[in-house]
Amino acid sequence: MSLVAHYLYKWKIRLGVLLALLCLWPLQTWLVSYLADDALTPYEINLSLPLSDELNQHYGLSAKSKILNVFVSGSFSDWRSDDPFYQMHSSPDNQSDEKQWQYLLPIYPGDIEYKLALDVEGQDQVIWILDPKNPNTAVNPWGDKNSLIEVADWPKIAVISQLLTLAVIGAFLLYCLLEPLLYWLLHLKMPLYRKLVLSNVLILICVQIIFFSYQLHQNRQLIKLSISDTLHNMHLVLASNQINFDDLNSQKDNIDIAIDQFFSPATTRIDKKQTSLFQITLSDFAVLDKNGELISLHHRQQNQSLQLNRAQKLGFNNTDDYFIKGMWASLIPQAKQSALNGQLITAKRPSAIRHVETNKTRQSEWVLGFSQVMQPIVSRGQLQGFYGGSIQVKLYGAELLNTLLFQLLLLTGVLSLASWLLMSVGKIVTADILTLTNWTQRIVKGDLTQKLKLNSQDEIQQLGDNFELMRESLASSFHQIEQQNSKLYQEAYFNNLTGLPNRKKLYADLNQHTVSSLLVFNITDFAEINDFYGVKTGDAIIQKVANTFEMNAAPHRLYKTGADEFVVLVAIELNDQQLQQLAEQLIDHVSHQAIVIDDNELYVTLSAGGAHRVNDQYSQLHQQADLARRIARRQFQRYRLFTSEMSNPEAFEANMHQSRLLVTAVQNNLVTPYVQLIKPLSEHIESDDSMSVNPKPKFECLMRICLPDGTVLAPGQFMQTAVRSRLYPRMMKVMLEKSFLMFEPLPYEFSVNISLEDIADAERVETLLSLLKTYPETATRLTFELLESEEITNYDLVHDFIVKVKPYGCKIAIDDFGAGYSNFVHLMRLDIDIIKIDGSLIRHLDKDTKAQHLVSTVTSFAQKMAIETVAEFVDSEQVLEQVKHYNIDYAQGYLLGKPAPTIKAALALTKETTD
Repeated sequence: MSLVAHYLYKWKIRLGVLLALLCLWPLQTWLVSYLADDALTPYEINLSLPLSDELNQHYGLSAKSKILNVFVSGSFSDWRSDDPFYQMHSSPDNQSDEKQWQYLLPIYPGDIEYKLALDVEGQDQVIWILDPKNPNTAVNPWGDKNSLIEVADWPKIAVISQLLTLAVIGAFLLYCLLEPLLYWLLHLKMPLYRKLVLSNVLILICVQIIFFSYQLHQNRQLIKLSISDTLHNMHLVLASNQINFDDLNSQKDNIDIAIDQFFSPATTRIDKKQTSLFQITLSDFAVLDKNGELISLHHRQQNQSLQLNRAQKLGFNNTDDYFIKGMWASLIPQAKQSALNGQLITAKRPSAIRHVETNKTRQSEWVLGFSQVMQPIVSRGQLQGFYGGSIQVKLYGAELLNTLLFQLLLLTGVLSLASWLLMSVGKIVTADILTLTNWTQRIVKGDLTQKLKLNSQDEIQQLGDNFELMRESLASSFHQIEQQNSKLYQEAYFNNLTGLPNRKKLYADLNQHTVSSLLVFNITDFAEINDFYGVKTGDAIIQKVANTFEMNAAPHRLYKTGADEFVVLVAIELNDQQLQQLAEQLIDHVSHQAIVIDDNELYVTLSAGGAHRVNDQYSQLHQQADLARRIARRQFQRYRLFTSEMSNPEAFEANMHQSRLLVTAVQNNLVTPYVQLIKPLSEHIESDDSMSVNPKPKFECLMRICLPDGTVLAPGQFMQTAVRSRLYPRMMKVMLEKSFLMFEPLPYEFSVNISLEDIADAERVETLLSLLKTYPETATRLTFELLESEEITNYDLVHDFIVKVKPYGCKIAIDDFGAGYSNFVHLMRLDIDIIKIDGSLIRHLDKDTKAQHLVSTVTSFAQKMAIETVAEFVDSEQVLEQVKHYNIDYAQGYLLGKPAPTIKAALALTKETTD
């Protein structure tokens, strides 16, 4: 099993463990931060006086004892010898004569022991008592008890927990690395002695890396401790010079004198025999106030000119600005944030300053991890200021390099000795195994002719005999298996007609993540070519196109992914223009050259779409490019590049929502006809018996969806979705049934729209004829409006429909006349009763002279053919007057009446409009 396979075999378990371990880091950080949030909050000591009788008796006091003052005293690290007491503050209780003595005691990490001292009137000595409200006590070496406050050292706990977490994560990562590597080594095709040697080398190197990392960590900790001791010594120097740490800002002169006497004159002793750990020392020392403002800055005498030179090179006026505004600009805020922890804060030089350092200094600083330090000055729980320092580290890198070279030399010796021993023993033990290994290597390479000969007379000999039987079996069947695999692979991944890789191979290659862009090509109207010339000719065209692509698509990979679809994988990086040029070049090679088949010259055209890989979305490339190609085909373009706007999830969701809405409308009978008046324009017409009668109004039934909340949806809001979701036939059936029921008891003529798809669908026509048979009298008043905006390509089909419905007394109207393709051809070839002139001609009839000429021609033709005319979209009195001027029989539009849910409502609207 390969190394990758071994990783994949257990990747879920290892990934889960690794994620769990990685979660330990933020978890332990949060937990320590949460527990340490108020760890250094001053401890509030409260004492209620007078004491209880029990306490008075225990400490030798009486109820009449008058306590003048209360002090708290203990082993506090920040106490000064001249001020051993903290005096508590008293506050009288408003509800009694009792007094409350209080004090907020500053605390620090560790155990704090203290007692309360009572100053009793009339007694020379104070009375020492334990804190009554603190049950925790500690016993000193002399047997005396003190009240105890236990404060966890959270900074130290945080560091230890982080180190432990890193150790666990590092150990697991090392295991995840070594275990599969060792597994891989043991399964490599090489002699066993080499595996032993490599395993030994790998383990020893890892051990040496761990040991060296531990040394490096220890060195860092020792250096931090050394720097901390140096700062502490400086603190002692300042303290011995009577520096008032509670008011550092007023002590600048005294601080300068003290530092000048001790720090500035000192020199750094360079001893080549001494390790660099003892040569790392402060080169610059500063005292800052609690706001991070500089009070005093001093340099070693040998470094003062160097630091000034660096400051000037970086554009600083002096070394004060160089350190405060440059070197420590980010270190000071960090120190202020964690000041009360009392921890030494370390940092590297800022990157803007690091470039003026020497290479040795930069390398040493990188290994050490810091060169700048800052220590807060805390007195009585209050931050008073900071000590800042810059350390000299340039010798550390050389020392570390010497240590590393020595360890590498030692490791080399150990590896050489161990490897020689393992190799010698391994060769003796594994001689037959080496023979077996060489034989198996021949088998792997396909050489099944050599017989295996061993002379070990043990388990290895039995293994060799079994391998020989296996070789003979493989030799007899391997050829047959190879042929079967080749045939299966060919059938699974290649197109039989062209020999090109198929769709399955395309998606398998996309999973390899080696593609940059993808092009999809489709032969335009290939189905019609098959229908016209035959499938045999279509196959020949596909082969010719495939050959042309193969000659011109190199070096890109070509695939045959559909009946008339080809895909080109572009493995090199191309921009939008280059990808388009490639697509158009391939299209030109196919389209500009005639394909000769059986002495016939055929030309084919292609549409193409392209897509670039975005991030790692390889699997979507084909769909995206095909979507771009379909858009290009609809817009009569040769090529389009996919853009994110083409894939609109919001539009898809809206379509699904509307589709669900239409299903609900059909299921809950929400589809209903609205009627709009078609008003006669002549007051009298001549009947068959030469009698003059008043013409009756007609109505057009229009489909609507009435939602439960009262919303009424017009066809423009749902018709496209209804057709695409295949719900339109069911909706049309409901619409027709309700229209027949509405007009059955009334004497009015009515019309319904019918499309060419309705006529072409035998099931829909059968449903319509069934309604005509069910309502014979109503059928005589029905007019079918054929949508003239759709091109009539099958006149026989339309003619057959007219022949079927005319016997029932139905009339035929051409709707939207003037907006379609054939117009007068329709009238000449079909038995038409009514022409409905399209609104695009009527809307501006009072202003558009071209429309006037066309309407005049249509009405004149209709009158000669004895065909009634209806003007649509009449929405103004001016247009109505023009319609009457051309002797149009009927008018329809919002001026005369809007669609209404009932005939009565439509007539009422008409009356209101007329009034």
